[in-house]
Amino acid sequence: MGLHIICERDVGLFSLIQQVIANIPWALQENRVPVAYFRDRTCYWTAAGYRGKDTVWEYYFEPLDAAHPAASIPEHIRNLIATNVPSPFEVGYFADDETFVSAHFGDHPELAGKALSIPYLLDDPEDDLRRQTADLVRRYLRPRSYIQESVERFFARRMQGRPVIGVHARGTDAISSEEVRPHRQGSLILERYRVAIERLLDGQPESGIFVATDDQASLDYFERAFPGRVIAYDSTRHQGGEAAGRGPTGWIMPAYIAGNPARAARNGEEAIIEFLLLGRCRHLVHNGGSLARTVLLNVPDLAHTNAHGQKDLAL
Repeated sequence: MGLHIICERDVGLFSLIQQVIANIPWALQENRVPVAYFRDRTCYWTAAGYRGKDTVWEYYFEPLDAAHPAASIPEHIRNLIATNVPSPFEVGYFADDETFVSAHFGDHPELAGKALSIPYLLDDPEDDLRRQTADLVRRYLRPRSYIQESVERFFARRMQGRPVIGVHARGTDAISSEEVRPHRQGSLILERYRVAIERLLDGQPESGIFVATDDQASLDYFERAFPGRVIAYDSTRHQGGEAAGRGPTGWIMPAYIAGNPARAARNGEEAIIEFLLLGRCRHLVHNGGSLARTVLLNVPDLAHTNAHGQKDLAL
């Protein structure tokens, strides 16, 4: 079997994770071994490495195939990738007779029936897609032991023994004036979240509320709206100032991690811990963030409410 090397794009961590999920069936169909090789064209990469690893996927996850970590990529292929950077807008190219290189998300027309088409605009993944991706996540997205241990400790201390509503509120650059894409407009209206959570509490009033957000102001809102109920992991968040920054190739990224690789690498760890904790909640309230959609891809039976644009959640 040859290699199918999945290279990074200048996007958020969970868009990269969804890219891997989408590419795996394509690689397997072509009888290639998938290898995630994320380096300096994403803001999460740091030249110093992180947690003993030097590629972003392996900062947080085991290699997709245990026998083929990123370090197994031949040096001449690494050099070729560095000089012939795969475009995120093109399907990819053969680096040699046995090695294919791609930075594509997987939704190219040429990949219909090969790669998975994962929604990233307004729609959430359908049930059939969620069931398909859950098996891929179980087999290939294996968090490293230090992350699993952090999840288990936090869950046992703060969440176990009662129902918990999960909340993911994506803000920062996604709702800044720098973000002009229509699917981001009006995506974070916290009052809609409050209405959705109150409805869930009517049915199970003893529930806690686990909040994952990239913005401290959003967490503060939920703590005021639901005093004594909110649970949050100790994560790096936007604390004020400019919400939007630029990643290594100029794409819009949250300012609080853009330009600070060490902080971004640490924040990636925190986000994956939050992702795994959200998957243990009884219901997910969210907007259009990739992290929340990846939770849905991971846990196909998790009930959820998308607070973005739902008229019945308006005051």
